[in-house]
Amino acid sequence: MSDQKKDSESKSQGKGRPTPSRKEREAANIKPLVGNRSKESREQAKIQQRESRLKARAAMMAGDEKYLLGRDQGPQRKIAREIIDGRYTMIEGLMPLMIVFLLVTSFTPVAANNLITLVMVLVLSAVSLEATIMHRMIGSRIKERLGAATKMQKGTWFYVFTRGMQPRPLRIPKPAPRRKK
Repeated sequence: MSDQKKDSESKSQGKGRPTPSRKEREAANIKPLVGNRSKESREQAKIQQRESRLKARAAMMAGDEKYLLGRDQGPQRKIAREIIDGRYTMIEGLMPLMIVFLLVTSFTPVAANNLITLVMVLVLSAVSLEATIMHRMIGSRIKERLGAATKMQKGTWFYVFTRGMQPRPLRIPKPAPRRKK
């Protein structure tokens, strides 16, 4: 009698539906790995990505701190940009001058190349001296604005040099102040 009780209890406690076949289970488990892959959804995703990139680029060009590259972030870099972008410098003319030197040395005799190389070294020295002077100006302005205990961020001299060397229209973020004459 106890055996009959167990059989009736187990039958009433079943799952109440037939076991799905393997084919049905595999079909139910098929899912795309990367979301909806229809043509329309991919086009929509591309449009959204493009819009977000354009929005971020516009914010970066405007100088929004959140969207700037790591090298341009922070109050010290902002002060450096103000000083670099606010004046004419010899550093700006370095790249075009180097191109001219390169062209001239390829068409002149070897004896003249020594003189041109000497002039190139003197120009590089003058530009390095100007970058060092601007670096010191930036350091004093940082201490003035952010407090005397503020240490200068590493790599500021190189930042001054590289930003100054970039042609003004290609600088990111865009130069805000007008140049002093």
